[in-house]
Amino acid sequence: MDPEKKRAFILEKDEFFRLSLNKILKKYGFEVEEIGEFSQLEGRKKDLEGGMVLADAEIEVLERWVPLIKKWNERFVLMTPLVSDDLALRTKKIGIQYILKKPVEPRFLKRVIRKITLPAKTKTRPSGKHGEGSRYNQRGGEEG
Repeated sequence: MDPEKKRAFILEKDEFFRLSLNKILKKYGFEVEEIGEFSQLEGRKKDLEGGMVLADAEIEVLERWVPLIKKWNERFVLMTPLVSDDLALRTKKIGIQYILKKPVEPRFLKRVIRKITLPAKTKTRPSGKHGEGSRYNQRGGEEG
């Protein structure tokens, strides 16, 4: 992998949505790798230093992979069709900072990408009421 390139890992079963994400992420300069399960991320910390993981997975699956997710919680984006209070609470316990409601609109994904890929010391607060580590729903409002 080119050390200057950003890498994005996509865990998504829906082929149409995977292709759409792939296209959007490549537009933003990412090398995209589609993965079938979380175990494919073990030992890939260097690949994630300038990248991210986007996953549509059930909370029970995420809870089985807590040690792995905690390694990359600041680079992990959960995509889900339903954002509930229970989900927000459970993801917070795991350490997931970003939740995007599906279907994901490119402008909300771009907002999260900016927060994730900027070096920590240059991160700026995005316009509006969202601070660092906030969760975005599809309308751009904060979740739980």
